[in-house]
Amino acid sequence: MSYFLSQAFELFFLPPGIFILLLCLSILLVKNLQRLKILLFIQILLIYILSIPLTSDYLFSTLETIPALTEEQITSNKVAAIVVLAGGISGYKNEYHGPDIGHFTQLRLRYAAWLQKKTGVPVIVTGGIEEEGVTEAELMKQVLQNEYEIKARIWVEKQSKNTYENSLYSSRILSEHEYQNYYLVTSAFHMPRALAVFKQHNEKVIPAPMGFYHNQGILEWGAFKPNSNVLWKNYLALHEIIGRYWYQLYYG
Repeated sequence: MSYFLSQAFELFFLPPGIFILLLCLSILLVKNLQRLKILLFIQILLIYILSIPLTSDYLFSTLETIPALTEEQITSNKVAAIVVLAGGISGYKNEYHGPDIGHFTQLRLRYAAWLQKKTGVPVIVTGGIEEEGVTEAELMKQVLQNEYEIKARIWVEKQSKNTYENSLYSSRILSEHEYQNYYLVTSAFHMPRALAVFKQHNEKVIPAPMGFYHNQGILEWGAFKPNSNVLWKNYLALHEIIGRYWYQLYYG
């Protein structure tokens, strides 16, 4: 039930669905021409705000609050394993003759593979969303072995359907094999939410965020220029912000 509620909320209250919903409501319900013009202007302003880098930088700065690991930390931290969260799976891909890992999964795997070669520890891949009989985690293992040539032990957790379940089921693997002080790899914007739920099941987690989006440089005129890629990034940020509140309400 919660899955369908979250999907419905995304459809109607995040871009681009929110734009379509507001336009439809304006056309159907507002009869006064002057009021209609005001509402349309507000919607144009909303589209502009959600399409500029300035908004994106601000939203991601509120999410990406945990810094990347330093070289010194990677060298000095004593970890027993690396846990990598899946970030989606794609359907049939002609070039691979089957499903493929999603964009964020690929980015997270690349960093996890880099960390593994620095540390030499086993890896736990976690993700149970399925396409054509194969799960995210199973594909992740294949990519780590075949493309990144990881030789260490790779544990596959393929039951989880969300971040909370990623934590629940992978923590069981950690406990079963007495792995302590593990790295958690996920996108920087997703890390605070992931870290909170992982700490509920295992306090020995060390965050290893990657893929930072917010810009810490000097503000330039381009920050006010709309583009479609930024609209997508703002969708991601808003999705994560809503996800935080949802997890606080649903999982405590």
